[in-house]
Amino acid sequence: MNKTREQVVTDNIWGAPALFMIAAFVCFNFASGASATKAGWILYACGWVPALTMLTWCAIKRRKPGIGGAVSFSLLTMFALVFWLTHG
Repeated sequence: MNKTREQVVTDNIWGAPALFMIAAFVCFNFASGASATKAGWILYACGWVPALTMLTWCAIKRRKPGIGGAVSFSLLTMFALVFWLTHG
């Protein structure tokens, strides 16, 4: 099954928070100092931008977010809990 260009773009944007979570994880666990912790929280917060943008796009287009939305927001919520417990 071939995906349309729009579907490929939306799939990639829904997956974008994972990149921010990986970068935040590296800052929290492999870098040391207050600036690394601050950078980790900033990267985590930036992870919400593509997910919220796609949620807004889906609302405008009157579509369901689908599995991409569920995975993105689940990932963001899970990492928020982990980061808060370990570096809150």
